[in-house]
Amino acid sequence: MTERNSKTQLMMETMQLTVGKKFDHDIPDEGMSIILVNGAPLLTFNFSVTQKHIDCFLNGTTSFGLFNENNTLFFLFKIENFLDWSDLAFTIHLAGDEKVEDNEGYLPFHLVLVESKTSIIKGLRVVTVSPAFRALLSRITQQQANEKFDTITYYKKIGAAYRAYPSASDMLKKALIIEQGGVTLPK
Repeated sequence: MTERNSKTQLMMETMQLTVGKKFDHDIPDEGMSIILVNGAPLLTFNFSVTQKHIDCFLNGTTSFGLFNENNTLFFLFKIENFLDWSDLAFTIHLAGDEKVEDNEGYLPFHLVLVESKTSIIKGLRVVTVSPAFRALLSRITQQQANEKFDTITYYKKIGAAYRAYPSASDMLKKALIIEQGGVTLPK
């Protein structure tokens, strides 16, 4: 483990998130990011928000999906009345020493809403995906880990996927799994 990876791991193990506190991040305004923290996805939304947005973020039904094109994984997600279907590319190679274990249990997703102008956390919630979703995510990320990684090739694969599937809605049509509220939806 490199010194940088050990520091990253230590920071993630001790990450404390509190509504009303500042969230240090490198996410652009109106941007999103996904990382793994102790094997669980942490999805951050850095938006300009109103109280209505915060309420929808906290109470909207969540949906998640996985799309994999040329071994390039995309998380698909939606929060009812807050965010339409969106996507974020993900590779385990950029996750430090993190991994998703398949322990046949539900997998928590930690959602963080940050006010972009102030970097203050405005909402936190945890939702889960099914054991089937967890197993699939674990399998895909293990396959990624077994492949040689090249940053330029990775970004070229992302570009190719976006040319073939320009929107999250296009990716949804070929998603490996789609869930709403922790329940797998039929294809």
